Amino acid sequence: MVIDDLAYELAANLQPPETESLRYVLRNAAFALGPQPPIEWIIDRLFSAGSVSLAVGAPGSKKTYSMLSAAVCVASGKPWLGEFTTRQKKVLIVDEESGERRLSRRLGEVLRGEFANDETPIEFVSLAQFNLRDPNEAILLRALIESTEAKFIVIDALADIMPGADENAVKDVQPVFLRLRKIAEETGAAIVVIHHANKMGDYRGSTAISGAVDLLLMIESKSGSPNIDLETKKARDIEPFKFAAQIHFSDEQAWLTASEVIQGGPRYSKSQEYVNRVLKERGPMALPDIMAFADICSGEAARAAVYSLAKMDVIYRTNPGAVGQGIAAIYAIKNGND
Repeated sequence: MVIDDLAYELAANLQPPETESLRYVLRNAAFALGPQPPIEWIIDRLFSAGSVSLAVGAPGSKKTYSMLSAAVCVASGKPWLGEFTTRQKKVLIVDEESGERRLSRRLGEVLRGEFANDETPIEFVSLAQFNLRDPNEAILLRALIESTEAKFIVIDALADIMPGADENAVKDVQPVFLRLRKIAEETGAAIVVIHHANKMGDYRGSTAISGAVDLLLMIESKSGSPNIDLETKKARDIEPFKFAAQIHFSDEQAWLTASEVIQGGPRYSKSQEYVNRVLKERGPMALPDIMAFADICSGEAARAAVYSLAKMDVIYRTNPGAVGQGIAAIYAIKNGND
């Protein structure tokens, strides 16, 4: 894919300085003891401005959908998973793996699932063939980021931006991450690189990879399961923690919600927990009433939860044949789920 002329023009002005002394600024104790700006979180407790992070998962772990969901929430300025606050920023996706058709389909699903529109500030390039083993390619990537003014960058995937490199060799891996680090620092962007897990469920490649990133986010999900387990296995600015999500698909829409494990039972999102609770407490209810009584989630989240629970066969519609203006769908807990 051809990068626009503005990116090339910017790249021409980003050549490394000829004078060695311009490569750094010498600071002292007084500078360190002076007022320092707080961490600017793009997604609270996860991705911050000027950071480089790695999102790792096996095939089928929903790692790409997870990061697309995060990206759309940042572009929309809405909480990711309904729990992690975001600072609204322009978003850039650098896709070197899926291709334009597949990425467009997936991104469209997530945009619709998060109720985003065509003015959402998110852009992407596919198969631009950035090779960060080449310092000139890093300059071009930085130029693209600056031309879009993006502050949240998702790159898919690590292996594709270092073609021919040995992931287990420090000499091959380290220069790539040093260039990503410099780009993040100079642009103030949060860069998230998607990477593949090894057969043991850990990240693939050299230990230098873990040492080079601010956050290592492990993503796990069984094939065919909507449940996603996430863990901040390595983090510089926070204490590591675990959290969980659930992915939903409906009518060319995809969205993620926060969830938790219920001992001896299925995992539900907060909105699904609400629907289960209100139907158990009040009995069969019309969909508008389920939405109106929502207390721990929005009415729209409750509506989506109703549809997802019906697909999971946890609840059912008691009047499936009823059609016509003014006749609302009525839902109830299915026998055996109470």
